[in-house]
Amino acid sequence: MPNPKETETMTMLSFYSFPPGGVQDPEEFAMFLRKIWKPFDALGRVYVAKEGINAQMSIPTNVIQNFRDCCLGIPELGQYMENGINIDPIPLSMEEFAIAGNNKGRPCPPFRNLHVRVRQQIVADGLDHELDWDSAGYDMPPLEWHQKLKEAKEARESNDEEKMNSTPLIFDCRNNYETTVGIFEGAVPLDTENFRESWDVLKDKLKDKPKNTPIMTYCTGGIRCVKVGAYLTQELGFTNVSRLAGGVIAYDRTLSNRAPEEEPLFKGTNYVFDGRVGRQITADALGQCITCGGKTNLISNCQNTNCHKRMVQCDKCRDFYRGACSEICKNRVLNSEVLFQREAPKSAKTYESLDDYVEGYSSSLSPFYGEIKKNTAHLMSTGLHMISDSAQGRLLYNLASMTREGRILEIGSFTGYATCCFVEGASAAADAIGYTQVGTRESGPYVMSLERDSRAIDIAASHVNIMSTFGIGDEGAKMASSLRERDIPESGTPLRFQYNNVGCEIVKVSDALAYVEAMAKGINDVGTKAFDVVFIDADKTRFLEYVEACLISDKVLKKGGIMIVDNTLWKGLVLDINNGRMSNDALDEKKSRRARKLASAVHYFNSMIAKDTRVEVTILNMRDGLSIIRKK
Repeated sequence: MPNPKETETMTMLSFYSFPPGGVQDPEEFAMFLRKIWKPFDALGRVYVAKEGINAQMSIPTNVIQNFRDCCLGIPELGQYMENGINIDPIPLSMEEFAIAGNNKGRPCPPFRNLHVRVRQQIVADGLDHELDWDSAGYDMPPLEWHQKLKEAKEARESNDEEKMNSTPLIFDCRNNYETTVGIFEGAVPLDTENFRESWDVLKDKLKDKPKNTPIMTYCTGGIRCVKVGAYLTQELGFTNVSRLAGGVIAYDRTLSNRAPEEEPLFKGTNYVFDGRVGRQITADALGQCITCGGKTNLISNCQNTNCHKRMVQCDKCRDFYRGACSEICKNRVLNSEVLFQREAPKSAKTYESLDDYVEGYSSSLSPFYGEIKKNTAHLMSTGLHMISDSAQGRLLYNLASMTREGRILEIGSFTGYATCCFVEGASAAADAIGYTQVGTRESGPYVMSLERDSRAIDIAASHVNIMSTFGIGDEGAKMASSLRERDIPESGTPLRFQYNNVGCEIVKVSDALAYVEAMAKGINDVGTKAFDVVFIDADKTRFLEYVEACLISDKVLKKGGIMIVDNTLWKGLVLDINNGRMSNDALDEKKSRRARKLASAVHYFNSMIAKDTRVEVTILNMRDGLSIIRKK
């Protein structure tokens, strides 16, 4: 056999087979075809199903005879390849082959690889039962077909009613996007969007026709007409059914090789199922350009891959619209071209957990926040686990930045990590709404943080003060780091700060819940306008009461505002409480009554708030659980 790599041309071909008894094991047969065709450097798309084989391929021309012999030797193909192998009459030079297809508006080969895929059917027909494909009418040779069409044309042009009534019905069994650009003279298109629609159309068109009416059918390569012929004869009972052997492809090849002097009766372009999309048979422009309305015979797919509409489009519009069907899809194509020109940065880091991965690919925090973490570890080491991590901190920042006014109430300052996140987010909200004055208790972007622990207040106040004075950049981080080298001063009163145009106040309370309840009922009139967000990071046994204080009136939380409740999964123990058991892992978690008590309280809160019709709840599986509760 010649070396296929030395070929000067490529030949396009197609074939199909409905072997009696079908293909016993499609998966195994597909693997066999891949192996036996590999020496030919065969390219293409082949479908294998129990009912048979359907192939559209490109073969190096110098081994085409060897490939044909190989196929003839395969029992499932061989004599059952109806009309043999449909070979395009004109091979493509390697240069022509390289640009004969179309991929996202760019020239490419019709096929790049050999894909042999297993399918339920080699042509999806939508029938609820299989027919006998061997009984599908007369397989009419292309030259006989040509002669019949010439006679039908002469009868139509004679205006002789008797002759015209004796002409056969000629059905184009292809879809409307195919018949738009090419059709046999005198043929009636079924005008279907897909092949499965053919049966109802045929029923309707033939409902009043005698069963001996001569019917001629054709399609691209013949395979669809096998099924149409079987349906017409076996389901509808027609007795004079014929089909074009090998379809339009065989007609084109046969007329070119054996009757070149004859004028083709197929006009326009034959749609083909490879990267070329269409093969022009005559210069007739039958289609209408989708974008300008001009006449053309060019068919393609919209180059917006999520649209991929089959369409008729002229050369001029194809260039102008970048192969897209509309201005909208053209814009998408242009945007994708820009996007895919960017190279994704290579990861220089590996991650051991999803938490680390999430942190690695989320927007990075200012180093200032890292210093707050270090200060907490140094100054209040037993509570380090209590502060938000960077992912949660970014979430708090983003939620604050999306509020209507940037007004946040924080219940539980601790060392100020979340406080600073809220202040930064409130500043972003102020920028978004164009607020230029400094927020106060009465109006504008404002963060109020309630805390009872004096030591925590001193540390939190130091952090917010540094943020207010030096910002959250390198200078702020440097000043925050210096807190580990000196004593934290006791905070005086009032603890009020300003960051950009955000007002911030840390309020020392003996009982935060009582303070919030008094605000809700107007007992403790501190002159504070309602908040957009309430962050509850306080006593777990009183979560439900904090939320109730935010719901009983609109004095604390605005209608449509959100509550963020921390630790609502409580070390995962809520699952054991819900399931009525304590696992070994749960028992190992401090093995204390306090752990069980808090898990029970948190689970009770989750159960009750989920049923509360005044709110909408989402629990995020982030760190120790974060509930986002929207007040309706």
